[in-house]
Amino acid sequence: MLIPDGGRENPPAAAVSPVGWRIGAIEIDLLRATVRCDGRELRIERSGYEVLRCLVERAGTTVSKEDLLAAGWPGRVVSENSLAKAIGKLRLALGDSEAGLVQAVHGYGYRLAVAPEPMMVQPVTLPGMAVAVAAAAELGRPRSAMMIWSIAAVSVGALVAWAVSSERTSADTRSSAAASIAVPVATENAYGDVIAILPFQDHSPDQSLGLLSEGFANHLREQMQRMPAMRTINRAPSLALRDDPRPPAALAEELGANLIVTGALSSVDGRLHVEMQLNDTRGRIPAWSRSFERAPYDQATLLEDLTASLYENLGDHPDRWRYDPTRNRGTANPEAYRTFLRAATLFAGNNDPNSQRRTLAVLRQAIELDPDYADALLMHAGILGGSGYYADSIEELVEGRARAIAGMDHGIAMVPENPDNYLLRSEMRLLYRFDWDGARADLDAAAARTPGGESTTLLVWKARLLASEGRLDEAIAVGARAIALDPQSGARRNQGWHYLGKGDTRNARAVLQLQLQDLPENPHTNFYLALCDILEGQPQRALDRLELSSTLFRLVGTAVAQHELGDRAASDLALQKLADQFAIADGYWVGAVHAWRGENDEAFAWIERALRGGDSSVMYVPFDPLLAKVRDDPRYAQALRTLNLPAK
Repeated sequence: MLIPDGGRENPPAAAVSPVGWRIGAIEIDLLRATVRCDGRELRIERSGYEVLRCLVERAGTTVSKEDLLAAGWPGRVVSENSLAKAIGKLRLALGDSEAGLVQAVHGYGYRLAVAPEPMMVQPVTLPGMAVAVAAAAELGRPRSAMMIWSIAAVSVGALVAWAVSSERTSADTRSSAAASIAVPVATENAYGDVIAILPFQDHSPDQSLGLLSEGFANHLREQMQRMPAMRTINRAPSLALRDDPRPPAALAEELGANLIVTGALSSVDGRLHVEMQLNDTRGRIPAWSRSFERAPYDQATLLEDLTASLYENLGDHPDRWRYDPTRNRGTANPEAYRTFLRAATLFAGNNDPNSQRRTLAVLRQAIELDPDYADALLMHAGILGGSGYYADSIEELVEGRARAIAGMDHGIAMVPENPDNYLLRSEMRLLYRFDWDGARADLDAAAARTPGGESTTLLVWKARLLASEGRLDEAIAVGARAIALDPQSGARRNQGWHYLGKGDTRNARAVLQLQLQDLPENPHTNFYLALCDILEGQPQRALDRLELSSTLFRLVGTAVAQHELGDRAASDLALQKLADQFAIADGYWVGAVHAWRGENDEAFAWIERALRGGDSSVMYVPFDPLLAKVRDDPRYAQALRTLNLPAK
């Protein structure tokens, strides 16, 4: 039943809090952190699940973007684009293509427009179980070990301050290749294992180690979220089984996990003693148990050893890339592996400059520990060759682009069979060296390593290369094949951009509107639709559309739309903000705005700087509709010559 904003139907009074919610055929299981529709488990990533849970818990009210970001990416600094992508994927999974369930409140946040029905549990299910379930539902999403320890006045916050969740969302970039950086994070349903960390038991005579025991388990749970090919059961369902007497295999089955970690803390002769066990219900990993002992004040190093032990026992699985010499994957250096996992966790998205800088610094540490660590080399190169927001100067950006290609060369030589790496290097060669022959050779190498010689990703790359050559009709034909192969791949976004390059707003709008059904708030798609509005003489409508785009494209579009509306001051303000924020890595777009405004000298000063400075958008010069007014200027022909375009 639809309910108005600000209102909510109160569920019937109950003795305990709900253990789940039902919305029609959709069931949200808080104990297992899963979502089902008609009994079938839906593919929803961890961040999307937490966003949905937050919306359900506040159904009928508008939830701010800030609150949803905190729910989906706790302790992380991620862009609003990450939230928009998560909402798009969530709607797709829920069958909410018309956005009737998860509604956007533009400029503020989102709301769940349907009142969910609580699913309750009877308090007589198992001895002690109802109280634990109620406590789990009340506690909500996982809390950090730092929070637990602050209550117990345990001073190990410095150790866990850097521990964050493993959900790495990759923001949209102009360099779409950067989105395929080799990072050890699998999709939700591709996890090879599911691990549950149960609260550690307090075996001290006076029961004084209870909070510390729970803090240890929370810390390990956060650390295990870094493991690739692994899903970690959330804190609440694990906490619900704290006092359950059943054997580990039964508890694992209850939680939907195959790996289960248990442990206990005690005090032995004034020293802190920890027993920890790992069991695998599938039998692939032998049962394992270890003891650890430290002085009471050495809790930080104790936690390091607990974490390292689990990493060592779980990381040898090939899908987790710790070390697989048959495929030249991973590293034999345990410290390099742990450092790489930390880098993967730090990487919040290719458009976040602080995330880029921190991740690059940690990756350099991993590479220093193992100079032939292919996964670290490829990830490092992918970030250096991506959006470039890590750079504080043009010189740093250019140097980073050169290092990116060198890193790709090194990584590909070690792992030569992955087609995605060739696609990534192909785009880097094109964007930063104008090496058309090298780019095509890498596309051919990727095709040779792709089953059937063709994939959606490969076709999208080919279409982008053809468009950069000014061969838009061919690019659109190849893009159509990519869409036919996978309509939900996002290929329609590029297709719309290429139609705009031809000035064909009708086809551009049609294909972009179809893209919105899968990605309703994709920044690129909304920017391109705003350009359709501008080219069709509707700049005011464009301004409304731009609110759904990224900061970069909102400023570009606003400067152009306000110019069309005759508001010079507003156009100048947006253009100045654009230059202030994006001059180093995205100065091309400053030139594009000047070109649209008919300011040729300023336009070509920025475009020429972009051509020299490693700007990843310069390949739009042959077809960008914003440059239409400057194509008769002799400097435009010189820009094309700089690109070293191959003869048609």
